[in-house]
Amino acid sequence: MSVGDLPGDFANENPDDPGLVPPSGRRDLSGEGEARRLNTPPPQTEAGVAFQSEGGTSAAASTVAENAAVASELNGGVDPNELYEARRRGTSKSVAMWIVGSLLSVTLMAGVVWWLRQPDSTAGVVAAGVGSTGPGSPVDTANDPASQDPRLETESDLQPGSKDPGLLPTDSVPPGDEVNSPEDTTFGNGGISEATPAVPATDGATVAGSDSQAMIPNDLMPSSPLDGSPAVLGRDQPSTGPVAQPPAKETEPDPVMELPPEFAQFQMLLEMPGQAPDAPPMSEAPVLEDVVLDVAANEFVDPMLIATPPEEVDIETALKMRLAISTKGYPLSDLILFIGEATLIPIQLDWVSMDLAGTNLRQPVATNAKGWTTMGQLLGDAARSAGLKIEVEENRLDLSLPIETLQAKTKTLVGLDDFGDERGSAETLLDRLTSAVELEPRDALHLRCLTTESLRRMRQNESMLSDDVMARWTAAYVHQPTEALVDAGLPPAWPELVKGEPGSQLDTAIAMAGLLRRTARVNGATCIINWTDAQRRRLSPGQLVMAYAGEPGNEVPAGKMLNRTLDPMGLQIREVDSSHWWVGTSATYDRLPVVVRSAPLGPRRDDVLHRIRESARLVGVGLAIEHDPVSDGFLAVMPRFLYRQLPKIVGPEL
Repeated sequence: MSVGDLPGDFANENPDDPGLVPPSGRRDLSGEGEARRLNTPPPQTEAGVAFQSEGGTSAAASTVAENAAVASELNGGVDPNELYEARRRGTSKSVAMWIVGSLLSVTLMAGVVWWLRQPDSTAGVVAAGVGSTGPGSPVDTANDPASQDPRLETESDLQPGSKDPGLLPTDSVPPGDEVNSPEDTTFGNGGISEATPAVPATDGATVAGSDSQAMIPNDLMPSSPLDGSPAVLGRDQPSTGPVAQPPAKETEPDPVMELPPEFAQFQMLLEMPGQAPDAPPMSEAPVLEDVVLDVAANEFVDPMLIATPPEEVDIETALKMRLAISTKGYPLSDLILFIGEATLIPIQLDWVSMDLAGTNLRQPVATNAKGWTTMGQLLGDAARSAGLKIEVEENRLDLSLPIETLQAKTKTLVGLDDFGDERGSAETLLDRLTSAVELEPRDALHLRCLTTESLRRMRQNESMLSDDVMARWTAAYVHQPTEALVDAGLPPAWPELVKGEPGSQLDTAIAMAGLLRRTARVNGATCIINWTDAQRRRLSPGQLVMAYAGEPGNEVPAGKMLNRTLDPMGLQIREVDSSHWWVGTSATYDRLPVVVRSAPLGPRRDDVLHRIRESARLVGVGLAIEHDPVSDGFLAVMPRFLYRQLPKIVGPEL
């Protein structure tokens, strides 16, 4: 029997209803089918569809689902596998929804954080148009970045009945009262695009296009607390409102903290020249009209010498060292170098005072010591034998004539009795010259002796100092304007030592003072060390060196051997004369003062004096120069490097 043969009461209007037709095809006579039929939801009407569209999901749909579940349970024919699969699919869907929801939440939070960190691009922006986008509107919605902003409201938020008071439908605003929205503002690359120019309103608002379109003033616009000031962050400034100007002067960086004392000696490592660390820094030469003047050599100390200073010496303890030595006939200068080598104490000789007083550096020294004696007693006997006194400085000893002895021995030298009628003019000139230079009493006495003797020779009086002494500390300038002298200047008065016998080759290291003393004795000379220069380089008399004298038959000259040995220490050895060598730096030699006397100047005297004074001013050195009306020459005190350039300073013609 088919379903269509059933009576009308049992006929199923819906053949797909599982509650009316059992799976076996038999009729249900128990009445349960009727109950299920009565519970079948009525067909949906147009009103139901409208209700669903208005209010969302209908209650009828939920009733159908519940009836279907009840029917399935009553039939008793549900497959367990199908039930398991349904539950598994439901669980999978729940997990998938949870994952998707988590990802959406994280994305939303990241978008909110990104949005908060964006610059406030709406602060101070002038509206570019009105809300209407009809024909003739200046707003181009197709190219409007605001219309493509993903943060815009959804379509449902723009429907009538929306609760957002900031967005009103255009049809609800009277004509002429349109309200500008963020979508109406046109932006360019970080700034405002070309739009209707803004006109400042009298009430503090900004009007764009018309007086009725107002914006919030810039100073009232809210800003994100994460944003700094535009001047700091470098953002584009609003077109309206004040623009932050850069400071007139850049803020100076914080000064570098001072290094601790134990590291201060390495600071020079940071100040070495870039291309040539061992070369002294160069300075620009000044120009006097068509003459380029050379400047004095610069002082330079190798940082490695500073980084390895010698051990500090206790002078009092070092002088207590005992030894047995015979000093009969030993030269004074050599004995001083030997004591310094043995005790590691630098001992400086006052060479100028000894020259002016007539004390020979190479005079033999005899002591009263017999047998064992101390270094202090040996040094004291040598000083008394030469009429010198010992002055203890912080880290060295100075041997010089007492000032009273020096004054007594130079009294005749500084006297002006031999000038006769010209004494008054000589005294006036010497007073002006010596007062122009500020010196210590001992150095002032040295200068007075040398200038007085130079003036004697200018006025052709009888001299009182030997030519050798005068050649060491003074110079007689005679203008000979050859092409070589005008270009290169005069040769140095104390040239670097070139020749000499080096002595035998040593097979072990030797102290620096011992090498100088040994080589000078071989050549019949005495060596004077400027310990001021050496100590600035942290050198001591006991500094070990290894000199190369060459092979037999192919010996190296003494000057080349010593200069090659001393050059890494920044020192040079110069030949003052055939019996005196001097060790120091080129910077100290260039600045050593020399008393210069000249030949008669002639008609160009004023021009010559002006050029010399101007040259000294340009190179930044002290100068004392006076014109002697009796001899028509000038008497000056100047550094040696300036004296060498007198031929090109004075000019090709005198």
